[in-house]
Amino acid sequence: MNKTRLVMMTALFGSAMGLAACQSTTAQKPSIEAEQRHAHQKRELTPEQHAEWQAKREQMRAKHKAERAKVEQACQGKKIGERVNVQLNNRVIEGTCEVRFTPDKSQFKRQSNATT
Repeated sequence: MNKTRLVMMTALFGSAMGLAACQSTTAQKPSIEAEQRHAHQKRELTPEQHAEWQAKREQMRAKHKAERAKVEQACQGKKIGERVNVQLNNRVIEGTCEVRFTPDKSQFKRQSNATT
């Protein structure tokens, strides 16, 4: 009976240790890219840099607002289906008046040489 109990306890202890060994994992070290990305995101701007960034942002917003106004005004007073040209950033973009202006995708792609 003691021998049976000893065998049972040994088997139980061995299986418990085997399960514990299978479930343990080694901690992975975070990659260098992740650490650099995290450090880059945490960088705060000085008040001067923030003011400069804010000024650039407002300038771009004003520029985009003016471009949107040009596109919206392009089809005012035109018939639906009529062809219209809009000049943006030294480029002429052709499009068709629908309910709103729709540019031709072939000419809307960024090109190194401007169409005049």
